[in-house]
Amino acid sequence: MKQLVTFLIVCTLFSNLTAQESTTSIFPTAATVLDSLEQNYNRIEDYYVRIEISIKTPMLRMPRKRVEFWFKQPNLTKVETKGFAAIPKSGIVSSPIDLFDNLNNISVIGAEYFNDKQVWILRGDLNPDSLTFKNIGDMNSAPNLEMRLLVDRSNWTLIKSETWMDTSKVVEIESEYESVTDDIYLPKETVISFDYSGGMPSGMEDTFGAKHQFGSMRDDSQKKKMSGSITLKFSKYKVNQGIDDAFFGQKEPE
Repeated sequence: MKQLVTFLIVCTLFSNLTAQESTTSIFPTAATVLDSLEQNYNRIEDYYVRIEISIKTPMLRMPRKRVEFWFKQPNLTKVETKGFAAIPKSGIVSSPIDLFDNLNNISVIGAEYFNDKQVWILRGDLNPDSLTFKNIGDMNSAPNLEMRLLVDRSNWTLIKSETWMDTSKVVEIESEYESVTDDIYLPKETVISFDYSGGMPSGMEDTFGAKHQFGSMRDDSQKKKMSGSITLKFSKYKVNQGIDDAFFGQKEPE
C-alpha cells in the first residue's frame, strides 16, 4: 500500500512538472529580444566614427581605405574619403526593427556560449517581399533563404548573423563590440565573409548588399564563384554630439 501511495505521489509531481514545462518556455520570445535590441539601439542619437576598410576578394581590387562616417537617427548618413571606397551596407550598425521586418517565422531556438559570451540564437525566413529578385516569374522556384542570429545577452548587441541559401551559408557577419560611452555598445571590428559558390539568382546581389560592397556587378554573377571577406575596424567614436541635420545636407523641417 505504501509503495502504491509513493508511486501516485511521484506520478502527480511528474505530471505537474510536465504541465509547467509545456506552457512555460525557458527561452524569451523573439519580440522580447527585439525590444531589448531596440532599447540599446535607441540610446544612439548620432555618432561619428573612423572606419578602416580592407577587402579580400578576386572580384574587386581596392587598397585599404580610411573612411569618415557620420550617422544620425533615424537614417541620416554622411561619408567622406579620398578616392573610391566600397562601404558594405550590411557592416554598419542599423535598426534591429528593419532587420526583423525582413524575417518571417522568427523565433528563439536556443542558447549557447559563443566567444565566452552568453547568447540567444534566433532563426527566421527571409521575407520574399524584401528580396530584389529580377525577372523571377515563379517565386516557388526561389531558393529557401533563412537567417540565424546570435544576440549577446549581456549588452543586447547582434554579434553574429548568418544567411543561408538552402543548405549553403552564403554570408556571415561577425562583430566585436566595445562600450564607447554610458553603456552604449558599438562595434570595434566587423568581418563580413561571403561565399556564393553556387552562383546567385538574378538580383540576389542587392539583397545581400553586394552592390554596396563591390559596386555594380557587370559580370554574370550566376557564372562566377564569388567569395572573400571584408574587414571594418572602427575607432575615434564620438557619440551623441548633437549633430545638426544640415550637416547631412538635409533641410530642417518647417
